[in-house]
Amino acid sequence: MKAILKKKESLGFELEDLPIPEPEEGQVLVKVRATAICGSDLKLYEWTPWCKSVVKSLPFIPGHECSGEVVKVGKGVKGIKVGDKVAAETHIPCGKCWQCRHNRPHTCQNMELFGHTVNGCFAEYCIIPEISTRKLPEEFPLEKGCLLEPMGIPLRAVYEGEVEGDSVVIIGCGPIGQFAIGISRIRGAEKVIAIDINEKRLDIASKMGATHLINPQKESVVEKVLSLTEGNGAGVIIEASGNAEALERAFGYLRVGGKLFTIGHPQRPLKIDVSSQIIFKEAKIVGLWGRQIWKTWEIAENLLSTGKLNVEPMVTHKFSLQDFEEAFRVAISGEGCKIMLVP
Repeated sequence: MKAILKKKESLGFELEDLPIPEPEEGQVLVKVRATAICGSDLKLYEWTPWCKSVVKSLPFIPGHECSGEVVKVGKGVKGIKVGDKVAAETHIPCGKCWQCRHNRPHTCQNMELFGHTVNGCFAEYCIIPEISTRKLPEEFPLEKGCLLEPMGIPLRAVYEGEVEGDSVVIIGCGPIGQFAIGISRIRGAEKVIAIDINEKRLDIASKMGATHLINPQKESVVEKVLSLTEGNGAGVIIEASGNAEALERAFGYLRVGGKLFTIGHPQRPLKIDVSSQIIFKEAKIVGLWGRQIWKTWEIAENLLSTGKLNVEPMVTHKFSLQDFEEAFRVAISGEGCKIMLVP
């Protein structure tokens, strides 16, 4: 099979021919039909310092957002059969630790990560543990199936933010931010304010449902948000850029009693006045990592299968595995938004 490999602690991936793997006990073998590039895949491609804290050994197959058809199952697999349409959950829980026993498998203390600590899906076939395999409805389009995993965290932010009738700010209009924008509109947010320095992505944000667009390079974000909210500030802020300065600035336009959800990963510690920016505001700060298994998936599947959420504006490019270098060039440059690799 064709597979993309990370072989060295340096820039780039390599495409090679590998044997089709055999599923072991508790695993399923999937014929990959669609995969998508995530921000963490860009870090692996560039081999940023973060990678050494996650990757256990090289070489390995990256990629974790995927869907496909089951072609073989290992011993002990009971809930998945050959022919099923499935998608992969990145977080592979142990099922035994305190987090798993208290209904938090997505924050498992002994977690493996599909496409990070174990082989992933940038290949024609991949192995997924049954515990992390989501069976999809027969009629569910497989190209949409690979979007369920990245859709899950921004979905949680919108639902937990209770955005109905409120003003919502989404910082960063990459794929995660675009999901948050679209779902916020579906959930009845009065104002959906999108922030980015990339005009192409702001245009996509408008198509996804943003009511107001802000480019920090052209105007003051704090002044604009306060103006749009009659001086009160935003009730919900979803930070999806990973830009530390943007996150620090957000506290200046967070409404008293507001909620701030952090999804992006800042590359430096934040400088925050806790008293004035959090305590006196009675602000609720929530970090989100992972999808609630499988509650989040059920909601995401419904939004996509019913057509309530239209993802076409944000899926800007599709490439073959053989053209992965061009796919990553486009992703890193910011020319596109959500980029798929179709084996």
